[in-house]
Amino acid sequence: MSAVAEPPQPIPLAEGIGIFLGIVGWDVLTAGEVELLKASLIAAAGALAWYGVRCWRANRDKRH
Repeated sequence: MSAVAEPPQPIPLAEGIGIFLGIVGWDVLTAGEVELLKASLIAAAGALAWYGVRCWRANRDKRH
């Protein structure tokens, strides 16, 4: 066990914004309308999943 504190994993805001813009762009190109609620829910879920993977990998790498 280490006594030195480690910085927390950064929240992936850029990835979430990129997912959001991609979903909005896809909706505009395919359907001609914008569904902001759908795009924001998908982007939030994607960013949380990415954050979970980062935390899991950090803990896994710390153990080995």
